[in-house]
Amino acid sequence: MKRIVTTILATIFFIASSMAQELMVREFRPDASDLSAVVHQVADANGNPCALVRLGLAVPDASFEGDIIKADPKDGEYWIYMPEGSNWLNVKTSQYVPLRYDFPEAVKANTTYVLNVMPKPQEKKGLGDVVPVTLPARAAASIGGMAADQGQPVTFNMIKVKSGMYKMGATPEQESHEGDEQPVHWVTISKDFYIGETEVTQELWEYVMNSNPSVIKDPQLPVTNVSWNDAKEFIRALNQITRVRFRLPTEAEWEYAARGGHQTGHFKYSGSNTAEEVGYWYINSSSRPNPVKSLKPNELGIYDMSGNVWELCEDYKNDYPKKDVVDQFGSTPGKNRVRRGGGWDSENVDQLRNAYRRRVEENMRERSTGFRLVLTTD
Repeated sequence: MKRIVTTILATIFFIASSMAQELMVREFRPDASDLSAVVHQVADANGNPCALVRLGLAVPDASFEGDIIKADPKDGEYWIYMPEGSNWLNVKTSQYVPLRYDFPEAVKANTTYVLNVMPKPQEKKGLGDVVPVTLPARAAASIGGMAADQGQPVTFNMIKVKSGMYKMGATPEQESHEGDEQPVHWVTISKDFYIGETEVTQELWEYVMNSNPSVIKDPQLPVTNVSWNDAKEFIRALNQITRVRFRLPTEAEWEYAARGGHQTGHFKYSGSNTAEEVGYWYINSSSRPNPVKSLKPNELGIYDMSGNVWELCEDYKNDYPKKDVVDQFGSTPGKNRVRRGGGWDSENVDQLRNAYRRRVEENMRERSTGFRLVLTTD
């Protein structure tokens, strides 16, 4: 067992040097349906109406160079007013290498343009970005008072999520009017953390708990029909085995990871604007949970954060704060905890959005509820 712990910690605390990350343009297009340039019109120095470039970039300190009349931050994006005929823009932030973007065509007056910017994908992940955790076959033992039979080795991956800032809640791409996703606010995630590449599988649950509460049983399906209390009991047993500190994600960590962290593409769902590419719900699930890692991952290489099973978070379901916060946590005790992401039986695809929130009682078990692990390294 000592060898397991040493291997995990040696991988987690490996420090590798890295160069400043570059930005790239994911999308630039005129949006004829968006009348913001007309409704919120700004004139240039000659009194003529400007074009409006709506820049999607989740950093708080962006500055711009070019023929710019006005630039305002707006709930997770920037509104940049430019005279007709402008054809380039420089974007500068403290976190990324400056980006110069030459528009495919000069902008036109009274027209709204969508410009989405994201960190440039790394060609190769650095050591430590993925931490494999292997629990070897073992003889009979007692875990939580329950006898565990000889089992097969179980391996699962934890994905590194780098610290950073993001807009939490009903940002523009979420197309949401849900009251509990307001107000939109900046959240700082102050420390790196590791989150499960997938939901906790039945294979892993059986290894730790020597039981399986799921209605449909298969090793590569997510464990289901577990309550928040059940998940906490599982984590206590897993930590006893590994001697490292796994836990549930906070709601802020969960949403940050679902949005892609520093790699965010500003998608509605976790990794795509098309739900069926990344998540199972009523339309494509065949009325059952599906094997983990069978659809596309998000920008960080994390699977199933939209759909398949609802995922439990550590927090109580509190109202959002009215100011920017560091390491947000719903700590005010109440009747309900939080679950996120939607499930295979969600009839409304809106539940798969990154910002969607739903309450759950601590002892409630449902056929489409599971959970995902976070690994704390400090």
